[in-house]
Amino acid sequence: MKIKHLFAVMAGVLTFPLQAAVLSAQDGVSILYINGQKAEERIGDNQVEEGFVQAIVRFDDKLGSRVYTSKPYLLNFDAQGQNFKIVPPKVNSEMDAENEFSKVSPSWQVLVDGQEIEFEQSVLQGKGGFMPYAGMDNLVAEHNKQNGIYFKNGQLIDKPVAVEVAAATTVATVGTSEKVAPVTTQATKNVEQLKAWYLQASKQERKEFRRWMIDQE
Repeated sequence: MKIKHLFAVMAGVLTFPLQAAVLSAQDGVSILYINGQKAEERIGDNQVEEGFVQAIVRFDDKLGSRVYTSKPYLLNFDAQGQNFKIVPPKVNSEMDAENEFSKVSPSWQVLVDGQEIEFEQSVLQGKGGFMPYAGMDNLVAEHNKQNGIYFKNGQLIDKPVAVEVAAATTVATVGTSEKVAPVTTQATKNVEQLKAWYLQASKQERKEFRRWMIDQE
């Protein structure tokens, strides 16, 4: 099937934009980054779109006479709804917090419209030294690059266009003299746009599109 035909179909399937949702956090949680960008409101409401969300959060709360601050955690989830909420582990003392955040997977929760959903979590690795999380922008970008997660203006994409072009124009020559014509930049951009639309589509839209694809075989 030609790219232009697929391009037209995707444009028709994804006529309606994703709905806006609100991401907030329970008391004791600071929202640091959302989809690779600094959060507009650390302890307030942040507008996001339904679908894939990466929230980088930190436990910040007074326990006894001191404020306990955890390492930053990346929480990745994919959801449809209107209200997304991050709930911290339940701790009552600094010792509780030390024990909880020493676990591989502390008991964070992600709620969508009041219902708990599954998510992935990991600790954001810092640098050595006195201020391990100085320059967090770079730490977040490096973590996502290593895990194959790419954002553009807060939206999940498959890969940056520059990466796609480099991969498309690299020709393996070991053991063969056959020349392979590189993919053109315009074709790569078309594919990139298709991928971006697909990743922004709802689960139902993706199912409908996959059915359509199968029918074309």
